[in-house]
Amino acid sequence: MISLHSRGMVVFLKVYVAIVLAIATLLSPLALSFVPILLLVGYLYLWRWPITVVVNLLSEYFIFFAITLLFTLPLGSFLAPLLALPVLLLINHSLVEAAESLAYRNTKYVRRLTDLCLAFLLIAVAVLGVALLFGSLPLLLAGAAIIIFFGALGILIHRGLPSKPVAEIQIQQRMVAGTEDHLSVKLTAITKIGGRLFVESPYEWLKVSPDILSLKRDKLEVRVSLAPRLAGPSIVKLQGYAIDRWGLIQVRFKLEPIRLFVIPRARYAAWLAKRYLAGTKAGALPLISNIAALKPIYGLRRGIEYYGSQLYQPGDSLKNIDWKHSLRHNELITKEFSEFQGRSAVILINLAVGNAEEADELASKIIVAAISLAQENIPAALAVYNQEDVKLTTGILTSQQLLLRSLRVAQEMVTVINPVKYLSPPDVARLRANINRLQFARSKASGILAQLLQIEYKNLGDKAKVNPATKALSEVLTKVDNQSNLVIISQCNYDAEAVAFNTFSFAQKGNAIITV
Repeated sequence: MISLHSRGMVVFLKVYVAIVLAIATLLSPLALSFVPILLLVGYLYLWRWPITVVVNLLSEYFIFFAITLLFTLPLGSFLAPLLALPVLLLINHSLVEAAESLAYRNTKYVRRLTDLCLAFLLIAVAVLGVALLFGSLPLLLAGAAIIIFFGALGILIHRGLPSKPVAEIQIQQRMVAGTEDHLSVKLTAITKIGGRLFVESPYEWLKVSPDILSLKRDKLEVRVSLAPRLAGPSIVKLQGYAIDRWGLIQVRFKLEPIRLFVIPRARYAAWLAKRYLAGTKAGALPLISNIAALKPIYGLRRGIEYYGSQLYQPGDSLKNIDWKHSLRHNELITKEFSEFQGRSAVILINLAVGNAEEADELASKIIVAAISLAQENIPAALAVYNQEDVKLTTGILTSQQLLLRSLRVAQEMVTVINPVKYLSPPDVARLRANINRLQFARSKASGILAQLLQIEYKNLGDKAKVNPATKALSEVLTKVDNQSNLVIISQCNYDAEAVAFNTFSFAQKGNAIITV
């Protein structure tokens, strides 16, 4: 903002320019009097109805040379440039205003002149060239004055604007790969000449807000939103640019506000699984402390997973009597079993991945899915395969068995470098629906289209039959209930079409499909 004193000075200088142009109209020869009149009218119009700050700056820059030329004959070669010198104060003010609208330019140079500065220097050099060509001493002096003016500003900026005008306070942050967090980065301005600061993120997973700040304040703050990947940097670097308050010089520098420790998702998931297993022993359900409250819900006396032992009560099944403990304690003791909740699940896992990032994400999904099923006490079986063959199929596993097997499976990822780009999986349900609709059409074209769609459907089925995904699913269904729900964990690469075809068939039988 401009202070009242500065506003008054600006108005005074503009009135001064208007008066000088009016006097130039009176002193100019009659044949050339239209020139200062046009300049005066144009200047007053831009004063009353400014277009842009840059246009205003250019007009005052032009007026400086115009006043010099208009008063050369009346005042002489030395006094005419002196009459125009107050306009330099207006140019200085307009430079500050124009700098507020400038944007940084991405460049490899640490320090460079802005496009605005280069334009004005080129104009000044051109004026000097014209003055030398036509032998105009007043124009030569005016050009030299402009060069001296910008030179003085350049020296002031060079001394007051360091190569890195702000200092950051580095913070440490631990994050699991793929998770999102928001941080506040503190910056301290170490320049006193003001200007604008631009902060740019070189990473797709990191956003900065606000990205433009004023260097008029000493303390600055930037909000950073980040969701780092597995292969993220340990030191998060932000690209910074600063332009001085006159918009003449730009500096380029690096900020290192965050020291980042990225925890792989697979490692974090494995840690959760081990914590879960450490707190869960054979014959114990997780997160259960009140047996009496759970008996009517889960029916602990009926089931397949051993929960614990208690004194025999009338109505307990004799086949559940723990004879060993009964003889030891000289009283009847029965075993209690927990019942699984809900329908059993089949976890279909594709171990083929394209890179370390995909492997980390897939391993995390495998372990987290196993923990989730274990916590809900849902029985599950594994069907594991890669791009070549079936690697593992199991029957129904207990919670502990499922977690242990999942931890092993998560370590057997296969990274396959394949330049082939996979499209989205086919919509088999829509394809089948279109075939059924066309069967009722009577036109010849509809019949041909139906045949083509049937060929596509058959081709998908033939490919699915030989895919390891289908083989793994077929094997595991011989060991579990056919009404099991299907949990799919895959990057959908080699198995995309087979998974799409099998999920359609599975869903047709009333099974739930969950894609992790």
